[in-house]
Amino acid sequence: MKNLLLVLLALNVVVIGVAVFIKMDTYALSPDGKHINIAYAVKADGHLLGYTPSRDEAEEAVKDIIDEYVGDIVLTEGKTNLDIQYERLKYGKHLQTQDGRDIAEQVLKKPSPEIIIIGTAVETEVIEKDTVMKETDELIKGETEVREEGEDGERSVSSEVVIENGKVTSKKTIDKKVTKEDIDKVVMIGTKLDNGLNEDGSYHFVHCTVEEDIENSEEYKAVQGAFAYNGPVLSRSRGAITGPSGKETYYNLNMSGCISIMNSRGFHEPYWVRSDGVKMYGYYVMCAAGLSIRPKGSIVESSNGLAIVVDTGGFASRNPRQLDIAVTW
Repeated sequence: MKNLLLVLLALNVVVIGVAVFIKMDTYALSPDGKHINIAYAVKADGHLLGYTPSRDEAEEAVKDIIDEYVGDIVLTEGKTNLDIQYERLKYGKHLQTQDGRDIAEQVLKKPSPEIIIIGTAVETEVIEKDTVMKETDELIKGETEVREEGEDGERSVSSEVVIENGKVTSKKTIDKKVTKEDIDKVVMIGTKLDNGLNEDGSYHFVHCTVEEDIENSEEYKAVQGAFAYNGPVLSRSRGAITGPSGKETYYNLNMSGCISIMNSRGFHEPYWVRSDGVKMYGYYVMCAAGLSIRPKGSIVESSNGLAIVVDTGGFASRNPRQLDIAVTW
């Protein structure tokens, strides 16, 4: 009887031993339903992030993590504390996800433990083109012309970067190299003084660009110098003469109304009085004329210089070619 009990006890031990062995032989199910005893662990500094059923999926998970944490930065020669380890599943362990991409998504949502990525970032910087101003007598003073549009350049900038859990914590420039030279934008600035003469010898209006002392400016001298006259000159003592355009007289009235009308026509010239008492509108002598043959804004020759028609009078019906010069006399 004792011997039989010993045999039964021995059998019980064997049964129990078999049961324990079966529990230790754990496995996980892959997405296609296969049993997995061996998995690949994705870790950061030895801390487990998760398991995958194949090395390919583990590598894909690591790639996803790096791409997400690096963002738009282009890394070369990069390294990370992410690691892939071959591991046999033991009792109590299981595959936390069904594929490697799930691991990446879990880590990205909650970046723990710390994931560090170190590498060389290569970025492209724009080298803004310079604008070069050059003078030319081919253009009228105040005019500009773009001769060359130019083009921005580029440089490649390499930096050593440290990225911790998706944030750049260190960035140090180690190299810069121009990959595309910039080309200057060239703008020509006119220096030629406009004397108001057209190619056919007729006159055109020249806008006044001088703010102070117009009478002594080079621009005023250029405009008035376009007309040379050696005949009799209208003055206080000579109240009526025959000038280059016909009979001339003078008058002294408030010119504010004439100036307002001329401004409304788009002229907007400064009003001033010349040293000899002649009233001026920009570069020109102010005068009244017969508007039927000399409309407002017309440039005409007078004994006091080139004049601009800003007014008219009753004289025009008697002598449409007469000019009445505005003065302070």
